[in-house]
Order: sequence, then C-alpha cells, then structure tokens
Amino acid sequence: MLKNAGEKLTRKDLDVVVANDVSRAGSTFESETNQVVILLRDNPNPIELPLMSKLETAHRILDEVVKLRQANPAISPRWSKVTEGKS
Repeated sequence: MLKNAGEKLTRKDLDVVVANDVSRAGSTFESETNQVVILLRDNPNPIELPLMSKLETAHRILDEVVKLRQANPAISPRWSKVTEGKS
C-alpha cells in the first residue's frame, strides 16, 4: 500500500497522498474508525496516524494540509488551475 501511494505521489506530481488500507481491521468503509498514512512530497517520513474516528482522521489530514499551505503559500489546489478565469 505505501509503495503504491508513494509511486502515485511521484507519478502524478502530487503534494499529498493519504493511504488507507481498507483490509486492516477498523479501517473498512463500514467502520466508524480509520487508520491512515499521510505521504508528503517534501517529507521522506510518512505520517502514520493511529486508529481513530473518521472525523478525527479528517481533522488530522486537514491539519497537515494547512501546515503544507502555510509552509508554501504558492501551492494552490489542483482544481483552481482548471477553474481559473471561469465565473
């Protein structure tokens, strides 16, 4: 899972990938909890989150995105490139 996520991060030139092993107990689509790994382009160390509620997982992911945006304000969401100049 981590190898594939890392390859996707590089291949698609992404800033962040969140990997979720849905075969892991407590991380299925039907469960109330999740355990993910966040991979950042400029950080060789994956951020492994413990098993936690899906809401808390979402907050932790957003915390990492905020840190990334604060460290590099030039980073813009991919969709903004598509919608630029459209009203």
